[in-house]
Amino acid sequence: MTRILPVAGPADAAIEEAAALLRAGGLVAFPTETVYGLGADGLNPAAVARIYAAKGRPATNPVILHVADAASAQTLVSHWSPEAQRLAERFWPGPLTLVLPASGTVPSIVRAGGPSVALRCPAHPVALALIRATGRPLAAPSANRSQHLSPTLAQHVASSLGEAVDLILDGGPTEAGLESTILDLSRGRPCVLRPGPIPPADLEVLVGPVDLWEGAVRAGDRQAAPGMAERHYAPRARLQLVAPGSGLPETPGGTLFGTSGSVAYVALGTLPPLPPGVRGILLPLDADLVGARLYALLHELDDAGCERIFMERPPEDEAWLAVRDRLRRASAKEQP
Repeated sequence: MTRILPVAGPADAAIEEAAALLRAGGLVAFPTETVYGLGADGLNPAAVARIYAAKGRPATNPVILHVADAASAQTLVSHWSPEAQRLAERFWPGPLTLVLPASGTVPSIVRAGGPSVALRCPAHPVALALIRATGRPLAAPSANRSQHLSPTLAQHVASSLGEAVDLILDGGPTEAGLESTILDLSRGRPCVLRPGPIPPADLEVLVGPVDLWEGAVRAGDRQAAPGMAERHYAPRARLQLVAPGSGLPETPGGTLFGTSGSVAYVALGTLPPLPPGVRGILLPLDADLVGARLYALLHELDDAGCERIFMERPPEDEAWLAVRDRLRRASAKEQP
């Protein structure tokens, strides 16, 4: 099995061992404040190719480069705009990814052959220390198989990727629980390509009106950034969204659907009556708490052998934007 090394903080000796592996072209999973990332030297195409192979990731899906600071990011772009500077000063380190025109330094495989690069400076002290110790930007998508649940624990990484990873740094549970907000600054008006912990309203204070992309990129088409595919972030169990308070849906014949086998119902705020044998789970009507808990809960249900998960649709206000996005993609029909 892949080694899992506990890491207590940025001065831990495990960080230098991990950095040496990365400089040699290895793969290291590490915690960020959002989810665990699968890291490789972002300027080494062969190392980045190992990420794609380990995850089963389509070549049309670019990876985010994680940097130590804004100065490092500027070496990877052909144009660092005033908007990028303001956003970096306000939100970096933090869960904001900026899509900008790439410089010639960035390998094509990182960009999925496109003209732009996605950049982020993570807030987790272990992630920052690892980037600095490696001395290179780290390509680091979520440390899981493609389309599957993102990991919020080191054990999730081990279960998903196994021996495909050379080393896993265990920094405990991640804090935000959902991936970063991705803002495209490479084409015209700023556009949120993936909602996350930083809402559009906070971005608009610094850059003016921001568009929100809520579509889905078809399988085989190139994505401008991660998280744009129709199906993503999905548990092994089949996930179906239902109206709040509705309970389990019924078949045309009037019988409860899916109650044979292991079934869970996840409610927000109030748990409705459920038939015997259905596991009821109550989450608070709080977007931040649900976002932080969502992936861990879905991992737990998968590990318990759950076959069907019914979850209530979140409210439509902006606070729930990121949770709605993840649930919409996680419940989409599986792509071939």
